[in-house]
Parts: sequence; C-alpha cells; structure tokens
Amino acid sequence: MGKIEWAMWANEQALATSAVVVLGGIIAVAGQFKNWQFGVYGIVVGILVFILEYPRGERKNGKCLERKFQRPLTKFVQCGGLLTRNYFVRFVLYLIFTVPCCFILPTLLGGMCFFITSAIYFTAAIKGEEWKPVLEDVTERKQGPTVIEPPRHPPPRHPPRQQPNDSRV
Repeated sequence: MGKIEWAMWANEQALATSAVVVLGGIIAVAGQFKNWQFGVYGIVVGILVFILEYPRGERKNGKCLERKFQRPLTKFVQCGGLLTRNYFVRFVLYLIFTVPCCFILPTLLGGMCFFITSAIYFTAAIKGEEWKPVLEDVTERKQGPTVIEPPRHPPPRHPPRQQPNDSRV
C-alpha cells in the first residue's frame, strides 16, 4: 500500500471550508445577525483561503494535474515563501481563523471545518510534507496534441487472423 499524502486531503478540505465560510458569512450579513461583522470576517477569510489553496501542490510521485487557471495563483503562493509553503504555518493560520468563526451561528460550521483542516495540515507537517508547485514540462506543451489512429476494424475488434498460404492451383 502507498503512503497517504495528507496535504492533498488538507487542500481539498480547505477549499470546501472556504466555500462553507463564505456562504455562512453571506447568511450572517444578509440576515443582519447580531455581531454580523463576524460574517464579513468569514467572507474575507474564505476568499483569502480560496486564493491560498486553489493552486494544487505537486505530489511525491510527480503525477498531478494542475487546476484550471491555477498558474497566476501558483506564482502568488511561490512568492509567499515560507509563509505559504510550510504546513506548520498553515496549521497555525487555520487554527487562528477558527476562533472568530465560532462566535456566530452561520459561520460556526465553517469554524469547525477550519479546525479539521488545521488538524490535517498538522499531520502533513509532522509527516514532513511541504507545498511544491506543479511544474508542467514546456516540451510537452510545444509538441501539441497526440493524434490517435482510428480503429481499422469494425466492432467487435478481434485480432486479425493470419491466412494460411493456400497454394491450390
């Protein structure tokens, strides 16, 4: 069995968490809840987490498809250096994001999701994982698409039979 790459799980969890927090923040602001300012906080933090987590990191085996339009955000995360690449930093960051989200009901679920995300990032950091950008080979991109030959036989496609040499004359 292969090893679990905890960072991949944490990345997907963080993206889902950002959506939950933004929706909870919108509900808090639109519903004019008491302390609706925490809803505004949830919206801002959710967008920030989405920007930070959208670029997918490279897997250990090197096989990873990048998300659509992730290139500009990958450069943003690369510029952050240690603050955006290290999973211990993300663990602490998401743990801090958890606290204000737990003050009102609409963002409470998002706060709990932040807590779970921080726990997964803590596990990834202990296992020694670190965020690395997905770098696509430039040579593959310049070659263009691969053309696949169409089938030569109609279905069902059995292997062609060898005809014995009949020399009946």
